[in-house]
Amino acid sequence: MTDTAAELTDRADELRAVADRISAVFGASPTVTMNERLDCDPAEPGRTFRWEYNVRVPATLESAQRLADSVIPALTEDGWTVTNRDSPAEVAAQFSRDGSYLGVHIARSGAGDVVVGGATPCIDVVER
Repeated sequence: MTDTAAELTDRADELRAVADRISAVFGASPTVTMNERLDCDPAEPGRTFRWEYNVRVPATLESAQRLADSVIPALTEDGWTVTNRDSPAEVAAQFSRDGSYLGVHIARSGAGDVVVGGATPCIDVVER
């Protein structure tokens, strides 16, 4: 594995850890819906990759309040920038730091799942 491949692995580990920490705030055990390396450049496949990781946790009527009271302050304190992505249908926040991003999406109805997911930045990975 090259240094850049190791960087992608390290960034993926960090992304998973933060997403899992966020999902734990909402209670139940998360269901992983994506955990994979994806090619960033279809013009030059096999060179530049990002890692995507997504989980779902059953939503409750308290989920939006937990996002506001716990998740946003904790990630802001850890250096993540938060952007409000609320819409009429959902409460949503996007977090970014060092090229990685994470989103949290919660239906305003309280039904369905809390979706937590994101990706690392694209990193050149030349494998030998």
